Formats: sequence, C-alpha cells, structure tokens
Amino acid sequence: MEYIQLDDGCWRILKGVSYSPKTPPMLARIYGMPIADCWNRVRFLEGLGLIRVVLTYVSREGRLLTFYETSEERIEIVVGETAGVYFEPAV
Repeated sequence: MEYIQLDDGCWRILKGVSYSPKTPPMLARIYGMPIADCWNRVRFLEGLGLIRVVLTYVSREGRLLTFYETSEERIEIVVGETAGVYFEPAV
C-alpha cells in the first residue's frame, strides 16, 4: 500500500463524493472552490485511483456531465498527528 497526505481541497472532494456521486461543478459550488482547482484535484484523485467515474451523460443543454464517487475498496484513511490515506495504486 502507498501513503499520501492530501491538502484540504482534496479531503473535501473525497468527503463530498463519499456520500453520493457528484460532478466537479457541484463540488466547487458546495465547497466554494474555483472550478479549475476542483477539476485539477478531481483529476489528481482519479489518477491515484481514489475516486472513479460512475456516470457520464449529455444534459439537455448539451453539456457533458461526469459524476464521481470514491473507490472505497482501495483506500484506508488514517488520522493521527496528521491525516493521510493508504491506498492501492491504480494499475
């Protein structure tokens, strides 16, 4: 297993998608983050295999909506003096 410490923005995103699937614009609105920062963190977490796409579709307005959720079977959160995540790296 690998260990990584995440910044507050990444923790918020992990927390947000752990309850129910959400899009990056939804997460940005909920946590008051700039949309570009949210997308960058989502791509980072997806690259690590901590979150994954569960649904992608085109809305009535013609926008591509992608919903993400946690890959819970692959992570273990440890909180001590600092908080960190142990995870199986994406293959």
